[in-house]
Amino acid sequence: MKLLTTISRYLVGGLFIFSGLIKINDPAGTQIKLEEYFTVFAVDIAPFFDALKPAALFLSVFLSTLEIVLGLAVLLKYKPKIVTTLLLAMIVFFTFLTFYSAYFNKVTDCGCFGDAIKLTPWESFIKDIVLLVFILVLFFNRKKEEITSAFKAKSIALAGAIVFCLVISFLAISHLPFIDFRAYKVGTHIPTAMLPPANQPGEIPKITNFSMWSDTADETENILSGRKLLVVIHEAEKTNTDSFIDLNSLLSALGNDVEAIAVTASSGQQFETLRHDIQLAIPYIYSDATLLKTMIRSNPGLVLMENGTVLKKWHYNDMPSASDLLSNFR
Repeated sequence: MKLLTTISRYLVGGLFIFSGLIKINDPAGTQIKLEEYFTVFAVDIAPFFDALKPAALFLSVFLSTLEIVLGLAVLLKYKPKIVTTLLLAMIVFFTFLTFYSAYFNKVTDCGCFGDAIKLTPWESFIKDIVLLVFILVLFFNRKKEEITSAFKAKSIALAGAIVFCLVISFLAISHLPFIDFRAYKVGTHIPTAMLPPANQPGEIPKITNFSMWSDTADETENILSGRKLLVVIHEAEKTNTDSFIDLNSLLSALGNDVEAIAVTASSGQQFETLRHDIQLAIPYIYSDATLLKTMIRSNPGLVLMENGTVLKKWHYNDMPSASDLLSNFR
């Protein structure tokens, strides 16, 4: 039993830390996934889940930080009674979410490991069941695991972990994720990513939904050719309007060296209102909101492309100069 408890402690602690680290690298991604769950639950369970959407980013940071802190606490054998109880409550909650997603086919990706490791709903559920077993082992052996030595040092380590998580989360939200696990990361040649992987039967392409259009035509091929600067505006009503002062200055300085196009998931009427307010003098086209949020977390955000290859991406807080932007071309 002691060996099983030790294995359980390292497996649970390591997995929770790993999962949390991936999430704090991209809090906005977890926010999007939570909003997806809240939308489903508001329809299927109770309307009050809609009221949780404004708190999705806070919950993203809180839950990711909690995962890391609990994982570290397990490894340090810190207050095992409280820690294992919290772990059990969390895994029961996550197991419910993954079962609901799998059985009713509501949310096709639980976001357990962000965009780094994709699991099907049933794979996520099985993973949670296995974790539940190991956590139960820790829960029923929590008295045997209690060690009071080095309590102050352990408390300092956990406090440091909390500060670390909050700082990383803040930087990832204010700028862009430190590591980009998504299909549109820098260096991706989108046309190639839209093809099935070679010599891998049954594998689907990394990118399956890339499509952009205007009011009159399909613009996908046009976007994938030449030098393009996409000004991505997920939702016109939620974009950071203050950033367009610097953005407009950048667009003016670029001249004809690169074709700038705004891309939005908002309606034409909504975007026209925004464009008038911020004096955005470039053409605009449309795309799917999920695609745009996957492409870049910032609203607005800049995506520089050449012949379909993603060269660079910028958060609106990191607006480049015209010379820095153009230096990315070969």
